[in-house]
Amino acid sequence: MDLVLVGGNILTVDKRNRRVQALAVEGGKVKAVGTSAQVAKMAGPKTKVVNLMGRTVTPGFIDPHNHFAMTCLEPVAVDCHMPPLRSIAEVLDAIVAAASAAPRGKWIMGLGFEWLTWGNKRRITRQELDEAAPNNPVCIVDHYWHAVYANSAALKLAGIERNTPNPPTGWVLKDTKGEPDGTLFERAMNPVHKQAMRGLIDHYGEEVVGDLVERNCMRHLSLGITGIGDALVMPESAEMYRLADKQKKLPIVVHQMRGGDAFYAPPEKASKGAYADDNVSDRLRGNIMKIFMDPVYPSNADVRHFPDGHTEHFGNRHYTQEEVDPLVENAHKRGIQVAIHCIGEWSIEQTLDTFEKAARKHPRSDIRFRLEHFTYPSKAQIKRAKSLGVIISHQPAFLATLGEYFSLHNKDTRTDADEYPVAEMLAEGIPMACGSDFPCAPLDPKLGLYALVSRKRLSDGQPVAPQQAIGAMDGIRMYTMGSAFAQFRENEVGSLEVGKRADMVVWSHDPTAVDPAHLLDIQVQQTYVDGKLLYQR
Repeated sequence: MDLVLVGGNILTVDKRNRRVQALAVEGGKVKAVGTSAQVAKMAGPKTKVVNLMGRTVTPGFIDPHNHFAMTCLEPVAVDCHMPPLRSIAEVLDAIVAAASAAPRGKWIMGLGFEWLTWGNKRRITRQELDEAAPNNPVCIVDHYWHAVYANSAALKLAGIERNTPNPPTGWVLKDTKGEPDGTLFERAMNPVHKQAMRGLIDHYGEEVVGDLVERNCMRHLSLGITGIGDALVMPESAEMYRLADKQKKLPIVVHQMRGGDAFYAPPEKASKGAYADDNVSDRLRGNIMKIFMDPVYPSNADVRHFPDGHTEHFGNRHYTQEEVDPLVENAHKRGIQVAIHCIGEWSIEQTLDTFEKAARKHPRSDIRFRLEHFTYPSKAQIKRAKSLGVIISHQPAFLATLGEYFSLHNKDTRTDADEYPVAEMLAEGIPMACGSDFPCAPLDPKLGLYALVSRKRLSDGQPVAPQQAIGAMDGIRMYTMGSAFAQFRENEVGSLEVGKRADMVVWSHDPTAVDPAHLLDIQVQQTYVDGKLLYQR
């Protein structure tokens, strides 16, 4: 026996939610679970024995919707988050410092600027970035990753000028003189963002890129996350992963959710099976396609309900029904899992329509279509998602960070469902997975768990639809078995049962026993992958 844990409170997350005292690991897999007396007898002279001293163990958390490749670049990018920066002037100072230390022509990437919820809600202009970095192209990526802010050098390299037309569901914002002002929404950001990624990969080289990926893996392990799904993999992202995997710097499992050649480009190649070789290794996997159905800027695709019964569709959709149906059908008939990003009620309806059509044309068991976010559904859509067997992949941390927006939205649209109706969806029996959408929301799963259990906003502690609160054990199951099921990994991970991989987390306190107000205070003390201790606090 390689490893024995005794004296603990081990949440197996099996079908009966059993709790056991001890667990044995052999060959990276769970060999036995039971009492401390039973399992201790299995220890041999070379077995590592860990006395948990009453601490709690859960399966490793899986984050199935995460923009991992993008956050790998944080150590070589400019932190533009507000806070800790307090003004646009401080953001520009940070760009000045980075550009002053960079060779001429090197791309300067900034991450995390959030104009919508800060101060006077003013965007950074092209002219300001020109002054801050006169010798370098600049690409500042918006906090929600649905916009970039570029200087003149970056716009020129991307071929964007006065007469550049807006791409479909993309917007090149203009100043009073009709010139691009530096802000690029949705699909308009593709050429600048892609070139910035390419430029940084080429500048730093294979060894550093591999180190960046490994460093990000360790950050995830420190929070108890042992597997992720990258929710939009373009060629540059896939290149980063392959480099890290080749260098043995990928200690967690990464599922590549393929998109198009750029971040918001249509996934035409993916839908036709172009990435059949994405199952590179045990650590690097694929066979899933991601589609963005509605944007964030300037508005998602939603429905407003009026007292007299009529409705108004508003906002934008990335695809018409005629455009998205072939993408989904082509992938589905090839056995490629499909995940679609939907925020507003209009886009959710369109997604359910396309899933139903594809399933009817090419029926098979165990399809596992995924609907990512499902932010503002109606009650009818909740029931329809259940009837179609759709998996809801949601990110509950948004409830804590943006709870006031959920409340404002429901007042505006008068939808009949509660804000983030998780308890209702669980009652319907919908399969649900929990993730972060990091960096759009914080990475730490504890924040999502806190939001699910407390239903409180971080800003002021006010509740948001408290009737939709669920128990911590239900939340943990969504982060473990629910997320494993969403990735076709439920026979491999997600619970601590004999024969499964020994991916597990040791917690300072039992998340199911502490007061919800203190969920954010508990700590990950150890994280194991395949029975090997990869993180220790």
